[in-house]
Amino acid sequence: MGLQVLSVWTLLLFLPLSDAASYDDFSFPIDHLLIHNYTRLTEIKKHCNPFISSASELESDDNWASRLKNELSFFNGDWEQDSYGAPLMPFDDSDMSHATSSFISPWKIVSFEVKNVSSTSSHHPKNTISISGVLSIGITRNSTVISEPFLKFHKKPGMSALRVDFEGFYLETEGGKNLVCLLGNSTFPFKKVPTRYESDDMTSYYNLRNPYNEDHVILPHDKIFLVLKYPKTSPFSIKQIHGEMKSLNKKDDFEYFDNVHITSHLGIFSSNSEDLISESESFDQNPLQDAMVEDGVNKFNNSEFCKILKSFEHKAYRVMPNLKLGGQNGFQDKVGPFLLGNEIQLVDRNNENLRILMQNIICKEEKVSGVLRMYPASMDPHLAARRTGLSSLTLSVKGTWNPSTGLLSMTGCLGPTLVKCDTGVLLYFPKSFSIKQRNVVFGSIYGLKSQTGFYHPVFFGLEMLSPGLYEDGWYSNAYLSYNYSKSDLAIEFQERIQEPWLLNYIRKSLFWYPTLEEEKDGIFHLLNDLRIDTFSSSETFVRVEVLSFGGSFRTNDNHFYEAPKNEVFNISMNLYIVENPRKVKEESYQHVSKLYLEGLYDQSVGKMYLIGCRKVSYDHVDLERGLDCLIEVGIEYSCVNTRWLINPTAKITIRSQRNEEDNYHFKTIRLQTFMIHDKKHEKNVIFRKLFEGYLRVFLLLVFNAHILNKMRKMRKSIEPFAYISLTMLGLWIIGYGINLINGKEIMFISSETQYYKNQPYDHQSYKRYLSIIDYLTRFLVLVSMFLMAKISHIVLKARKALKSQDESTPSEKKILMMTLGFYMCYLLLIMVEHGIWIYLNPLQGESTKDYYVKLMMDLLRYHVYMLQDYFMVPQIIALYVWKNHPRDQRSFINGLWIPSLVLFVYEIVRDPVDYPIIAHDIVL
Repeated sequence: MGLQVLSVWTLLLFLPLSDAASYDDFSFPIDHLLIHNYTRLTEIKKHCNPFISSASELESDDNWASRLKNELSFFNGDWEQDSYGAPLMPFDDSDMSHATSSFISPWKIVSFEVKNVSSTSSHHPKNTISISGVLSIGITRNSTVISEPFLKFHKKPGMSALRVDFEGFYLETEGGKNLVCLLGNSTFPFKKVPTRYESDDMTSYYNLRNPYNEDHVILPHDKIFLVLKYPKTSPFSIKQIHGEMKSLNKKDDFEYFDNVHITSHLGIFSSNSEDLISESESFDQNPLQDAMVEDGVNKFNNSEFCKILKSFEHKAYRVMPNLKLGGQNGFQDKVGPFLLGNEIQLVDRNNENLRILMQNIICKEEKVSGVLRMYPASMDPHLAARRTGLSSLTLSVKGTWNPSTGLLSMTGCLGPTLVKCDTGVLLYFPKSFSIKQRNVVFGSIYGLKSQTGFYHPVFFGLEMLSPGLYEDGWYSNAYLSYNYSKSDLAIEFQERIQEPWLLNYIRKSLFWYPTLEEEKDGIFHLLNDLRIDTFSSSETFVRVEVLSFGGSFRTNDNHFYEAPKNEVFNISMNLYIVENPRKVKEESYQHVSKLYLEGLYDQSVGKMYLIGCRKVSYDHVDLERGLDCLIEVGIEYSCVNTRWLINPTAKITIRSQRNEEDNYHFKTIRLQTFMIHDKKHEKNVIFRKLFEGYLRVFLLLVFNAHILNKMRKMRKSIEPFAYISLTMLGLWIIGYGINLINGKEIMFISSETQYYKNQPYDHQSYKRYLSIIDYLTRFLVLVSMFLMAKISHIVLKARKALKSQDESTPSEKKILMMTLGFYMCYLLLIMVEHGIWIYLNPLQGESTKDYYVKLMMDLLRYHVYMLQDYFMVPQIIALYVWKNHPRDQRSFINGLWIPSLVLFVYEIVRDPVDYPIIAHDIVL
């Protein structure tokens, strides 16, 4: 099965071209041919005169150039445009269908980088400094890579990027604002003039051009005016940037575009801790109170708190479902204080498409400030963390950590203006995990009581999705414990489905299962054995990860606390089911796509008895903290001591304990996985190789011993052996002769998937033994061929003796023709079967006539190599045709049939050697 993995961006392609922007910032690389000669300063003075006239005197500074390059440049800001019918640039959205459920809205991004600063120019006005820079502005869908850096406009499906080269003045106004006033030039970004300008006055221009030319219109586009304002002082100590870019062309000109509004910030500055917050905010409500009582709270000292809070910066916090939203199919255009817009369309009550991250955190003692940013889950968190724009999806927050209560209380201001400061934000760090609480950090955003605007509190949390998450699990081991709150229910579940005593005894006596071994890293190996990370079908991927075992959390290293030496252990896990978006062959498992599990693992029978909880979309009378926990999950692992023969798999059963009339009831789900992880996989493969070698030797010894025994009896009387088919003996000799000549494996072919054949294990240390066994096998086959030839001679003598006694002799011609007819019909059926499969599953890029002919020839060649497998067919036909079955003949045939039957059963029981599917790139 082909597994497609997520591709990696080729971000390093243009890295050497830029020395200021990070490789993942949205920015055109440096153009070394750009000359900063400030030839338009006179024109710029005219347009910037209102600002220049109010400019204050600049302080003397010998370091203007480096300081302004650092303070005025920004990356990954936001921009919006007035909608009056004149867009700034085109955007090709053919990279994604609007009908798909995974539609990702594009986002508008802008960066500005100062390239040159000159305070010596004779043309710049008093109290100003001449600067030049590059504005990179675009529309993109989850990518910042500009793959055509030397063009002023770059467009591909899912991304448009326009470069504008600016020059102008830096000045400081008496109102306490730093400001740049610039005039720029670029290229006209449309391939055609917009429809509103397709008039007669453009005819002369188009007559000079090829109407089928797909190049962009190359026109001087030099009347672009930009003003960026940098306040010296700002609430929350955030260096905000507000700007406006507009066209100086007339509205009737085709180069005109509607005004563009730019927002960004340069982070948060602080010279000392007193700059952040002067006093603690008071909060008269706490939506988290009940949860804090249930989970317990970690009460860090100030230094611990700042270290931990910074370690969780830029992590993706999940937004909890809005269970208070009316109706089962309710949608919302506002989530708490956040106003959804272009980037995030309407979302349903589940809020699955929403994430929140904290960025620009400043933590000094107990004082904290930063920015909360809401973004779509489809966006890469790393890219979201690099964004600097302030919008209706950002909250600028400041507050105080209280080490005695373990609560961080902050006040938030929405959007770029920071005027609407009516939002309270609370965060705490749970002390314990449970099936109902899987967050490292949990918080709430709500409206302060003193304000009139009302909305239901928004709960969000940093969920521990994988074991050992966040710096190899140092936090979970140091500050968290697990509270098994469903153990009693798990015990009841185990007792209810327990197998009969005798069957359970046989299972424990004959089979072994993943067990905690008494070695140094026994728990580590056991938890890897219990991990499931594979497919259950071509359309469904299943992942089961152990979160805690006994009283300790799992980490990414080998360190664990010692576990008790019991047969049954407490265990907690996360289960994920990821489905193909275009799934058609199976029912959907979307309603159980993520389950929190805890319960028991009985290592003596390899079974788990788990209680599960899932998030739901609307309120219900018996929910537990918004979760449906009336779910039972059973996981059964295949035994360890047969994994050399049968690939390890797991069976998963998910049942709802609700009545069928309940809205949250669902049908029982049963999943059988593909091959799962096995730490002894290589040893098992080597064991099978050796076993199959010895099996070949053993079966050939049985065949040869049986033939020699019958040849001894033939010395007394040969007449009964006249009814042995010469065609059968011939198939044996010819079939194994072909195998010996072509160097093929004898008796049966090792069963291996193509996935394994492409990169098999190196059996170097065992090659000597395997070679000896192979030579012995081939020698025994030669002996059997010689003995079959001797039997053929005896059969001919027996038939000659019958003929001398005037008795009828068996006719071999009829047997040969019927055997040939059977073999040809069998080959035809096989080819038809494969042809139908190929027709129903067409191969991409390989649908040529020669390719299909090659497939059929390979199939024919394979069955020719397996000719000896059908050596019993002629004798079976002879039994019905000749109607004569002497006892000695039957015993001879049975002696050949029984080993062949053993071989047939073995080939049916064994699985092909394979590797577990590695699927770490599946996005959850």
